[in-house]
Amino acid sequence: MMVEIKQEKGEPLFLSEPSSQAVAVLSGLPEGEGIRILDVSAEYVQFWGGERDHWLGASPKIVHQASANEQLICQLNSALACGKLSLGCSMSGLDHADEAPRSQAPRPLIEWRVTAMSMPGYADNVLVLVQRDITQRVEKEAELKRLATTDMLTGLMNRSRFDYLLKHELGRLNRYVRPFSLIMLDIDYFKTINDSQGHDVGDQVLRALATLLENNLRTADYCARWGGEEFMILAPETSLDQAAQLAEKIRQRISSASFPGAEHVTVSLGVAEATHSDTPKSMLKRVDNALYQAKESGRDRVAC
Repeated sequence: MMVEIKQEKGEPLFLSEPSSQAVAVLSGLPEGEGIRILDVSAEYVQFWGGERDHWLGASPKIVHQASANEQLICQLNSALACGKLSLGCSMSGLDHADEAPRSQAPRPLIEWRVTAMSMPGYADNVLVLVQRDITQRVEKEAELKRLATTDMLTGLMNRSRFDYLLKHELGRLNRYVRPFSLIMLDIDYFKTINDSQGHDVGDQVLRALATLLENNLRTADYCARWGGEEFMILAPETSLDQAAQLAEKIRQRISSASFPGAEHVTVSLGVAEATHSDTPKSMLKRVDNALYQAKESGRDRVAC
């Protein structure tokens, strides 16, 4: 549960207006009987159940967990008593609703905000509680983020995401002296596969290779489609010798694997270990040079 108190301009809310938000008007002065509900919207009743009359004069329901809800109400009373929740201030947070028994659906994510304000029809200032289910919005944002960082053909991370991770690892290397290496691989004679078998077969080879890489890398390794038939692997906590061994393992697995529509697929791999003087550009240049060396030396091999 996350709670935030901030100053913001309160705008009147009228409970008769249709809204996708659950709204409750609460007593705005700390009294012996505690904070109580003065009025609720139909959405609030629908959200929490029961009847409207049941909620009038009752203690508000801000979050689903009972102990957390009691704690929040105590915080509201304390904030009112010491003036932290004066007119125009708000208190907000997120609430994961409890899952229904045996339910396979994810728990809804509820955003709530309590704002101190004046409203027509109430002599004293009141607290207005607004709640809304933001589960779909958060899921949509997560999906958009996934799409923005994922290669659509192979399902691996894309170049943009890999660039970010490379910068992060270089920063970690300089701060904590933690080694890492890059492995760049390129499918040998991939143009021949596309020209002879068609681009559909070429796409199948790329997808199958991506799956093979994921199945043969360590949990901590990152793999991206770099572009075309090129792939990049970032191996944290890995020296040059260790990365070369990993690259050779990958080369052998690919060479012995069966690919849809292609008789035999091999790859050339370049390996480079990061140094303290490296920038992303210099690191990529060195691993690209190593890959070029592997291809110039006859392909289907690893060069460091």
